[in-house]
Amino acid sequence: MKIQDGCNSRCSYCVIPFVRGKSRSLPPNHVIAEVCRLSESGYREIVLSGINLGTYGRDLSPRVEFGDLLRRILDETPIERLRISSIEPLDVTQDLIALFASTPRIAQHFHMPLQSGSDRILAAMHRWYRSGHYARRVELIREQLVHAAIGADVIAGFPGETDEDHAATVAFIESLPFTYLHVFSFSKRPGTRAVSLPNEVPAKIIHRRARELRSLAETKCAAFHGAQVGRPLEVLTLRRASLAAGTSAASPGWTPALSSNYVQVRLSGEWPANQMLQARAVSAGPVYLNASPETSATFAVRQASQE
Repeated sequence: MKIQDGCNSRCSYCVIPFVRGKSRSLPPNHVIAEVCRLSESGYREIVLSGINLGTYGRDLSPRVEFGDLLRRILDETPIERLRISSIEPLDVTQDLIALFASTPRIAQHFHMPLQSGSDRILAAMHRWYRSGHYARRVELIREQLVHAAIGADVIAGFPGETDEDHAATVAFIESLPFTYLHVFSFSKRPGTRAVSLPNEVPAKIIHRRARELRSLAETKCAAFHGAQVGRPLEVLTLRRASLAAGTSAASPGWTPALSSNYVQVRLSGEWPANQMLQARAVSAGPVYLNASPETSATFAVRQASQE
């Protein structure tokens, strides 16, 4: 559900401000009404999305804080799970993290664009934080949410990126508890400042660096999956048809599901889609976490007792 569009930043590689315009927000009453409508229609998880989600409400009069909107959604709607999409690192405040930690209804999942672990490259990108600022946000999340998913976007081969800059990015990612990465190879976008920057990185070097980052991401993801084994998880079952072609037919007896902390789960048994179930992780694979349901109707029973 898109609640914000546009961006006021001017990152040197990004064309979004030119094509989407300035940041603008959906008024909170409209957000509440739409969440209620979707929930009443049967949706059990809603993802709040935006181009620059952390700036939500700054253009409204009176100004609305993003955290206050989340609190209103929790207080005024019956939605069972709320997830947020990408959010800039400096918008991940102690107050926001505390809100996530205070309720199981907000998915324990933060996706914060990193782009580079080199402060020199971050400055060239016109990003408004440095690696130390970013690391502190990750540390604050992990202090309160031990098993939260922490993902990042990373760009390989930005103009002027040296072997030393790339090594700094790799070392930075290795030092922090990321659970997944979205790795992009730099490509020129007409109209952006990066188009005219000198010292363009050759394509074969960009591809090599991107492969190295993706390999590191796989290692991080595997470690995170391993740490989930034995833990209870609340999972939302998905449509089997949403899997890659042939996967469902080749693997009968299980159902795809998604956990609060953004783990793809293979749930034993064949379950209908859109069921919120309690499960326990039993083993970890490179892509999926294998889990078994603790009871077929745990969530429904718990909800009934609360009502």
